[in-house]
Amino acid sequence: MLNDLLAKRMLTVFCFVSLLAMTFHAYGESTTIFGKKGPYRVAMSEVTDQGLLLVPQAADGTDTKKQWPGIVFGHGLCGPARGYTDTLERLCSWGFVIIANQQQEDCGVANIRNPLQSMHSVGKFRYCVDSSVMAGNIKKNLHYLASRSDVNPDALVLMGHSMGGGVSIDMGVALNAEQPGLIKAVIGIAPWNGARPIPSSVVSKLNAPLLLFCSLSDTFCPCSGPATAAENVSVDLPLPVPGFANQIASRMAEAGMPFIFGPGADVYWHGGSAAIYKHARTATLVEVLKANHFAIAGTDGKQMEHLLYKLANVNGFAFNLSRRPYKLIPTLEYSVAFLYDVLDINREEGQRVMAKVESDDRIEKVFSK
Repeated sequence: MLNDLLAKRMLTVFCFVSLLAMTFHAYGESTTIFGKKGPYRVAMSEVTDQGLLLVPQAADGTDTKKQWPGIVFGHGLCGPARGYTDTLERLCSWGFVIIANQQQEDCGVANIRNPLQSMHSVGKFRYCVDSSVMAGNIKKNLHYLASRSDVNPDALVLMGHSMGGGVSIDMGVALNAEQPGLIKAVIGIAPWNGARPIPSSVVSKLNAPLLLFCSLSDTFCPCSGPATAAENVSVDLPLPVPGFANQIASRMAEAGMPFIFGPGADVYWHGGSAAIYKHARTATLVEVLKANHFAIAGTDGKQMEHLLYKLANVNGFAFNLSRRPYKLIPTLEYSVAFLYDVLDINREEGQRVMAKVESDDRIEKVFSK
């Protein structure tokens, strides 16, 4: 009798725990085919004067004469290409040759607690924030991809995060003006609308499909509104008026933007991702719910969290460091679906997955035109 009672209780506990586990697993997890690694192995290497190269490889070796679509990936400000390897490997595993430039990765130190070293880093930072340098690197990378025998020159894509996202939009416009139809698609992940030229001011000339991602938790390149860089600003001074610290932080941001990023820098980033979408000919804008400026470009937040801590602890950039319980980030799976559609890799499957984006519980809202 006692054994029967114990067995019933254990069964009840097991069912309850199983239910919790099922609920935990389902919430925020991918339900699409592209929400995991793809069918191809990934070979990663470095190419002198180009960057980090990733090439997909079939397990049976049948891809030796295959031409893959090519992606040029632009990293964010001060973010090394190797800080995105989880992201790049996931993309590559779905059948894309990727080149990620490794220039402009070292911003030096910008830390008020180390003013001397910070002064010595001014030149490094100014070089890294120069979007014209990144534009030149992206163009160089693109010509390199187009010259490879394993890349389809009629399926070239520009993709980037933050600064790389903004410059990718600029270069999509510029390159297609030079050679119509060269760039078949552009993807901007939390794109920086402070690149030069300002992406929202030129995007109307982009004659290629555009996919944009922004996050409602992003405080550096927000969907719209002011850029604050850090969610919590602390001022080590006795302030008698509540909220006065935030007023000071706001004024410092407005005054500091032109000093840091050059004349014309705007604390609102000229309207952010929303402005880029507004002025685009044809575009889709996906507003992600709970991913900060770094996590939105990752797979599950872990590698991006490491990059964020490096930028804070090594470089001294005071980004928000709060940890969040990230699940799978939706950015990559919808990027793959978008490319499968517009590049006609598997249009039916790409469209089927993109049709699910509006009902995804990791996403707040989707705009499309």
